[in-house]
Amino acid sequence: MIVRDIISNDIPYLKKTDTIEYALLVMEDYGVRNLPIVDNKQLSGYALRSLLESLDSNLTLETLKHGSEPISIDPNHSIISCIKSFFDNQFDILAVATKEEFLGVVWSQDVLNGLGQSITAQSDGSALLIRCSVFNYSITEIGRLIEAEDGKILGLWSWQHEEDQDIDILLKLNIRHIDNITQILQSNGYTILNKINQQSDDLFEERYKSLINYLDI
Repeated sequence: MIVRDIISNDIPYLKKTDTIEYALLVMEDYGVRNLPIVDNKQLSGYALRSLLESLDSNLTLETLKHGSEPISIDPNHSIISCIKSFFDNQFDILAVATKEEFLGVVWSQDVLNGLGQSITAQSDGSALLIRCSVFNYSITEIGRLIEAEDGKILGLWSWQHEEDQDIDILLKLNIRHIDNITQILQSNGYTILNKINQQSDDLFEERYKSLINYLDI
């Protein structure tokens, strides 16, 4: 799933002529910490609730000073790129834009839900979250170890930690029972962070929610 698939039409953006009071009201209504400011179909920056709360509520957003080019995500990028941007910037809302124009926004909750739909898609199987060093990361090797236990990878998402050299890898597999797969991955140096054996739809859904709570930013 890519960013374009989860652009939201429900979350509004702000204009430079909007007041700080209005911006804070919108953020409160939607329960978010930030919103993009758009001028002539171009992203000009973000309004941050933590900053606005210390300013005169009657001022307009055009009085805010923005530093370098504002952060945005390309519509053709993976939703895993969104997760990293949300985490790095402590944003709830991220602007989607090309070099030409602002296209809309993505909401952190929608990204997690979109990831969840990919993991819990109608195809039967299980989910596995593992960790390894970036120096040992090999999709080919992971696939070989899983196929040695009669499994196949239906989906793979990965993201690297900023503070160290570790990579987290989320796998959707085609088989229900993955105990043998987790054992062989562990014996080859992979850390098992979470696993969901799909023994029943209810159990899978319950443990999937636990996995999303682990990933939740």
